[in-house]
Amino acid sequence: MRFWRRAEKRQPTQAQRLFYGLVREWLCISLLLLPMTAFLSLSPGLALNNLLYDSLRRLAPLPVDPRILLVTIDDLSLKQLGQWPWSRRLHADLIDQLSAAKPAGILFDVIFSEPARDLANDQRLAQALCDAGNVLLPLIREGMPRYGQPVAQILPVLPLRDCARGVGHINVEADSDGIVRSLYLSEGPPGRMTPQLAWLAFELTGRQAVMPGLPAPSDSADWQRENAIRIPYIDTDDGFPSVPYVSVLRGEVPPELLRDRLILVGATAPGMGDRYVTPLSASVGTTSGVEIQANILNGLLQGRSITVLPVWLATLMGTSMVALLLGLLLFRPRYALWLTLGCMSAALLGSWGLLRLGGWWSPGACLIGLLLGYLIWNWRRLSVILAYFGWELARLDSEPNVLPERRRAPASNGDVLQGRIFALEQAVSRTRDTRRFMADGLECLPVATLITDPRGGILLANRIARDVFGSELVTENLLEQLAALGYPPLLDGTRPPLSALEILEFRDTQQRSLRLDLAPLLPADGDVALGWLLSLTDLSIERDAQQQRETLLRFLSHDLRAPHSAILALLDVQRHESPEVAPVFVQIEQQVRRALNLTESFVQLAKAESDGYQFQPSLFAMLVLDAFDQVALLAQLKGIQLVNDLDEAGEEMVWADQSLLTRALFNLLENAIKYSPFGTTVTLSLESTGECLECRIKDQGPGIAAENLPDLFSQYRRFASAQGSEGLGLGLTMVKAVVDRHAGRIGCESVVGEGTVFRLQLPLWKD
Repeated sequence: MRFWRRAEKRQPTQAQRLFYGLVREWLCISLLLLPMTAFLSLSPGLALNNLLYDSLRRLAPLPVDPRILLVTIDDLSLKQLGQWPWSRRLHADLIDQLSAAKPAGILFDVIFSEPARDLANDQRLAQALCDAGNVLLPLIREGMPRYGQPVAQILPVLPLRDCARGVGHINVEADSDGIVRSLYLSEGPPGRMTPQLAWLAFELTGRQAVMPGLPAPSDSADWQRENAIRIPYIDTDDGFPSVPYVSVLRGEVPPELLRDRLILVGATAPGMGDRYVTPLSASVGTTSGVEIQANILNGLLQGRSITVLPVWLATLMGTSMVALLLGLLLFRPRYALWLTLGCMSAALLGSWGLLRLGGWWSPGACLIGLLLGYLIWNWRRLSVILAYFGWELARLDSEPNVLPERRRAPASNGDVLQGRIFALEQAVSRTRDTRRFMADGLECLPVATLITDPRGGILLANRIARDVFGSELVTENLLEQLAALGYPPLLDGTRPPLSALEILEFRDTQQRSLRLDLAPLLPADGDVALGWLLSLTDLSIERDAQQQRETLLRFLSHDLRAPHSAILALLDVQRHESPEVAPVFVQIEQQVRRALNLTESFVQLAKAESDGYQFQPSLFAMLVLDAFDQVALLAQLKGIQLVNDLDEAGEEMVWADQSLLTRALFNLLENAIKYSPFGTTVTLSLESTGECLECRIKDQGPGIAAENLPDLFSQYRRFASAQGSEGLGLGLTMVKAVVDRHAGRIGCESVVGEGTVFRLQLPLWKD
């Protein structure tokens, strides 16, 4: 049978081959799953079966037969008649009271396995049993067999046994979880098996019926069991009608209530008699033996004793249901979830229906098989999808060229999974369209950009790249094009791999300043480059501007300095030759020096903001000492003491431009001296935090107002605290520029009237 129609006459696609393989694999899985379901069906201790039985039984409770009446040995009777055991004369009087009301039968669930101390009491009870003629007595199985002897039955004492209408066993069976759910209607030594006590009570009604239940394997050669059934418990909200033992004994119960009833006499008081854990225990606690006998009799009277299906039939039903689902999953995979839920519901409903009819089929193994079938089916289908995704994506990755999309009509058999796979094919086509879109976006980039394969073959190149290289480039080799452009490492004729190309800036054959950048294009699950992304940035305008900046700096530093220096020299000569005009020369000298300082500040700021830094590993303590030497004379003239802690710290290295960083330290120290009063102290301290070096410069000057701190490093900003001191407001701007270029930070803390602290943080250099 064909599961998928061919979209067109061609060889099977990869998707179809994967699905054909799934069908073959599913047949193999079925050959393993069906025997596993059969094995679970043969496992009597499967805990799920007991849970399902208790749940379904609550959905099909058995009503109470009105012929059943309990005479209970309860707490009231114990209080009125005294502690247990009671005299057998009391039991005889009770039987006389009951028999006078002409009940259908009396099931006396009290063990009389030993003679009374007063034999007259046994004779009195035996006489009552003989007079009643419809009293049934229980026997029990010997708990621990004697060594070398078969298991024996413990019968009532002889006088009572002879007068009883019948003697039956009251044994019940607990499942693996310790809950009593079943029993055998007939068990005992070979050839002398005894019927269950409730069955004897059922026979007192005069109905002719075949004992229900299935034969069971013998535990041993000296004990046999037959007619296994499950106890059809009533609903937990219901209860058998009952009267206290003492009320019947004293004649307080009307005879009409006892007439034609099947009366069960037994202990229900806590701590007395045999009590068992039953499916009712979750609501009412343990159940007494007489109540269990009442439930057994109730089921027999209504023909609702629960008979477990034969093992072979239960196994056949479970495996058939699982086989049905496995087949439906192949023929109707679109409805896998609903088919699984339907089969599971059918199994539960079938088990519930059989339970109402008096049969029991444990659907636990079937449900496990159905669930595993659904899970394995979805797992294998998902595996096929993932395999197809991997194949399709691998095919996409192996196609470096932009190819036209190839569309194919999807199959129309309604399979969602196959529809999704064909949708993936369409998504791959859209991915190719996206690649085309990316190529169009690459075309609009303002930088020359190329994409190559691992060997250097150019796949894509935008318009700027074609203008730079002067050709179409696609299908050309990138290394050859770079060599023709004048890339220095390739001018000697060597052709290294793309990964070995140096990232540098060079002048091409047209004297353009080009910077080459290269990055690998890596797959999502590997580190082998599938291609390379190369960009060439034309920095000609920036380099021309930089050259003009450097020319301007040379002009400021030389051409403006030289005239001012000459003027100062002439003024000095004239001041000595013409003392009478010295005050005029002093004013001229002040203005010239101010202009010279302005020029110097501009030069230092321009150097700080330029790209001409020459970084090298530097001992920071040496830079500090150089700055101290430069400001020592200024400090001496004002009587200011310079203090540092280079003895304790100072071995740290930084990556710095030594001249500019020393100038920055000089500016900070100069400001500290300039704004500090006579006779104060300027302190420089160092502290290493592992990743960075912190330098603190503290003075005892007038301080800076808090509202002025945010604008402290702005150009041409001077504040009230700087009144009376010369300056242009460029020194701290220069310091900030130098610190930023060193990847550091600078901050200021100041209190008016107490002084100022500048904190300079620089990253440590690590070899």
